[in-house]
Order: sequence, then structure tokens, then C-alpha cells
Amino acid sequence: MRWDIAGSLAAYAVPAVLLAVAFVIKVPLLRRAWQDPILRATALLLGVGAVVFASLPPTALHRINVLSGIPNFAALWVYSLLTVYCGACLWLIITWREPPSAARRRRTRLVRRAYAAVIVGLWTTFLLGDHRVERLRDLDTYYADTPWMREFVLLYLVAHLVSALVAARLLWSWYREVEETWLRRAVIFLQEAYALGLVFDLAKLAAIGARWNGRDWDWLSTYVAPPFAIVEAALVAVAFIVGQAGPLVAERRRLVRAHRRLKPLWQTMVTVAAPTAPATGRVSGAALRLELRRAAINDGLLKLAPHLSRDRRERTRHAATAAGYPESAARGISAAVDIRVAARALHAPGDRARALPAAGHPGSGCLPEEELECVAYALRCHAAAVDRFGRQAVAAEGPA
Repeated sequence: MRWDIAGSLAAYAVPAVLLAVAFVIKVPLLRRAWQDPILRATALLLGVGAVVFASLPPTALHRINVLSGIPNFAALWVYSLLTVYCGACLWLIITWREPPSAARRRRTRLVRRAYAAVIVGLWTTFLLGDHRVERLRDLDTYYADTPWMREFVLLYLVAHLVSALVAARLLWSWYREVEETWLRRAVIFLQEAYALGLVFDLAKLAAIGARWNGRDWDWLSTYVAPPFAIVEAALVAVAFIVGQAGPLVAERRRLVRAHRRLKPLWQTMVTVAAPTAPATGRVSGAALRLELRRAAINDGLLKLAPHLSRDRRERTRHAATAAGYPESAARGISAAVDIRVAARALHAPGDRARALPAAGHPGSGCLPEEELECVAYALRCHAAAVDRFGRQAVAAEGPA
């Protein structure tokens, strides 16, 4: 029993859904920047690819034939869309890789004209050929010896083969120039996809060549080639999803982690100043939550400014360094101690509170996120040291 993944609906549904998801992700950008040639090429590639794989299950092919009233019209429909897909691949890669120039416009124009000519050839050969017997799984090999239908099949295979070869070469030369992490990952997925596309074409051509030589290698075309095309399309979709959604996911993860890291310092500042109203409605999000947390911390620092002391920080930093803490940890511990002591002074009775000079203290303005995280890290990971050096600072300064 042969492995027949290409005979199931689910096998084609996976790449169709992935391509559709990648297309939907691009729609908002496409609406805002329709004139962008990269977005237009991407939308064409993903949209046409989704339609192609939604049309490929045998039941869908038969339905298309019945609706059109023409035997094997589904083959013309699918191969024409597949040719558009191949042309869109090259159009996208050329536009994506090269800066705007007259040379780029000439190349993309050549691609469009060449693949438009292939589509015209597909329709011409199909209309001239004898295709009265419906073939849903083995049309390529069944009609391999039939005049005009033979050319019909070879046209789409050669167009796909050229697209895969040129795309693989362009991507390989481009990969060495790409520095952005997520774009490199997308290029890797595309390289793997087009490599599988080459295997698909070679298997199909081998089966057709065997027919011409009187051998029966139809299984290469019917059972071996389709899985490579299915995985190829899935990888193309994944490449665009990774390239589009990857940076967004990474940025959101960064914001969430920064928000979580600032929590110990924010909890201290909540005792100093009233917390900012929480984000609600459509404007809420990781970026806004982080900004609100940073604003609450900086508001607290501004309120503590009269009670903060440069001398206290310097004494604590030297003590922490002498105790064996690295310089970066010592700075965070000294700032955390300064904030803790200042908060205690702020909450002391008015006639006993002692305001210390705040000259040069960064709390008089908004602290950068790196410094805020350094203090929050000290409160979270060096809490015992902050308490110990805080008691020493209070003891050295005397009762408030």
C-alpha cells in the first residue's frame, strides 16, 4: 500500500490555511500602503497560493470540472494560478532584495511578461489538446504522450522549475547580506521551501520522461511529488508569518519582561505616590502598561527627591563593593537603599522628617529603563543586602 498523503483533504488544508493566515496578517498593512510593491507582491503570492491549495483536493478538482462543464478544466485553473504564484515569488524576492531602481523595474517587468506568456500558452495548449477523460490525480502522466496536453503540462512544470531555481539562487546570495534576525529566519524557510519545490519538479519530470521511454514511473508524480509541494507551500506561509509576526511577538515579550522586572520598584513607589489608573479599553496593551509602570515609578522618584542623598548612595555603593558585589550590582543596591531610606523619611512625622540634598540625583527627572531595571533587580535579587545596608545607612545618619 502506497503512502498517499496527497489524496486527503487535510493535506491540502494545512498549507491553504497557513497561506490564508499569512495573507490576513498582511491585510492591515496592505490597506495603509497599497502603493508599496513589496506588499502587493506579498498579497498576490499568499492570496493566490491559498486559492491554489484550496482547489487541489480531488473532490474540489471534480467540483470545478462539473461547474465549468469542461473535462479537466480544474487543471487549467490550478496551473494558471500556480504560474501566477511562481511569478509573484520572483517579483517579491526581486523587489524585496533590491533597492528601487530602473534595473529592478526592468527585472520585475520581465518576470510579469514571461509568466503572463506562460499563462497564455497554458490556455492555448489546453484548448488545442484532447482532454476528454477526467483525471484528478494523474493528469500529468496520463496525458504525457498526448499532443498539446503534453506541452500544457510541461509549460507549468518548467515555469515552476525556473521560479524555484532563480528564487533559490537569489535567496542564497541575499542570505549572506541579511542581518536582522527574523528576516534571516524567514529567508531560511523560503530557501528550504524552494529546495522542496525543485524536488517536486524533478519527480514530476522524471515520471513524464519515463512515460516517453515506455516505463511506468507514474507513482513518482502521483504519490511522491505532491507531499513536497504541500510542505513547500507550508514553509512559504511560515516564512511570511515568521517575518511579520516574529518581531511583534519578540517586542511584546520584551515589554512584558520589562514590566515584570520593574514590579519590585513599582511596589515600593506605590507606597510613595498613588498608582496611575490602570489601562482599559482598546488602548491597553503591553507597551502602555509598561509606560504606566515607569510613569508611576518616576512620579514616586520626583516625590522622594527632597529626601534622596548622593552621599548616602556613595557610602552604600562603596560598602557593597567592599562586600564583594560587582560594580553594577553595587549601584543598584545603593540606589535601592537610597530610595528605601527616603521613603521612610517621607512617611516620618513632619517635624522629624529630615530633607537631604538631592543635587545631581537622577530622580529629579525620568530615569532610563536600564537604570530602573537595575534598581528593581537589586530589590528582587539582593533584598537581604538592601535591608542590611539600609540599616547601616540609617544608623550612620542617626535617627530621623
